[in-house]
Amino acid sequence: MNSKICVVTATRAEYGLLSGLIKKIHQDQDCELQLIVTGTHLDPKYGNTFLEIVEDGIPIQARIPIIMGTDEKSILATMANAIMYVGECIFEVHPDIVVVLGDRYEIHAIASACVSLGIPLAHISGGEISEGAYDEFFRHSITKMAYLHFTSTEENRQRVIQMGEHPQRVFNVGDLGVENIITVPKYSKQELEAELGIGLSENLFQVTFHPTTLENSSVSQFVELLDAISERSQYQYVFSRPNADTDSDKLNLLLDEFVKEHSAFVSVFPSLGYRRFLSLLGNCKAIIGNSSSGIVEAPSLRIGTIDIGARQQGRDCANTVIHCLPKKDDILAAIDRAVSPEYRKLLKNIKNPYQSCNTSGKILEIIKKELKVGSLGKKTFYRLEI
Repeated sequence: MNSKICVVTATRAEYGLLSGLIKKIHQDQDCELQLIVTGTHLDPKYGNTFLEIVEDGIPIQARIPIIMGTDEKSILATMANAIMYVGECIFEVHPDIVVVLGDRYEIHAIASACVSLGIPLAHISGGEISEGAYDEFFRHSITKMAYLHFTSTEENRQRVIQMGEHPQRVFNVGDLGVENIITVPKYSKQELEAELGIGLSENLFQVTFHPTTLENSSVSQFVELLDAISERSQYQYVFSRPNADTDSDKLNLLLDEFVKEHSAFVSVFPSLGYRRFLSLLGNCKAIIGNSSSGIVEAPSLRIGTIDIGARQQGRDCANTVIHCLPKKDDILAAIDRAVSPEYRKLLKNIKNPYQSCNTSGKILEIIKKELKVGSLGKKTFYRLEI
């Protein structure tokens, strides 16, 4: 009998990272893929990104709408929907294991449902740190609910073990995003321009700024970023919209007004899709904002990173990541540094701590092995020797 492996995806970025693993599961003759699509994938405001999955030819087990809004009470309702409706679907399809990635509040609710249903959980990208967002709490909590752990660096692996997870169940496999840089086919510049419907200059920046959910200052930080960009109008900026987190609607309203006023050098897209996103990064001077893509993927593409504020604080970083305060003058100084000859020279010799090879293949082989052994049951707290 084939192993039933359920994968849950709730956001565009998450699917981009998981897509290689999902395809391998789908193609493996020993596995049955159960793909549950939920969250912003099914919301037109975020680009109906489930269509990318359809275009990839991946069969979808279930599409489950859960998003109720982005204010605090609406996020609670979204989490309730996730645990109820996605949990009900998982109960019905009854997989041998559920695979989740990252640190989203929707995924935390779904992980809770799996625990209640007695279904083993495999967690990708545990042990990472992002001190400026409540993702930090959700990620570590998912770690304690999961039985198998797939980390992106050895340091992250050690953090998971520090939380009491047995070393035999924690695997440093590298990062799926870095693997995608190698495996995902890129558009040429001309193809990308046709895909986006805009011309791309030689002085291009990609901008992704997500809400800073632990600081209550997302709006003021975003205004500082927009003010800085308006003073560097000699460059081109392509924005992707923020995640569906607290205050993201407010950020989107600000962004819409900004694009109207500065359309000569600013564009915005609800979702770029992973192939277009990686292709765009390959044509950029740097990525600006507070997305993990600037920390993880950008160095392997040998482009610059301007990391604003504390959202990604604590993550392992390449020495090319420019950290700056969420203040206009600091952001301006970071942009100027990113185009300087000295910095461009530094990019030629990047060492990315997330560099990896065949991450998705390693994850699938480990899952298959553990399912065959039948060891995915009760776990005990692993105590470190002091």
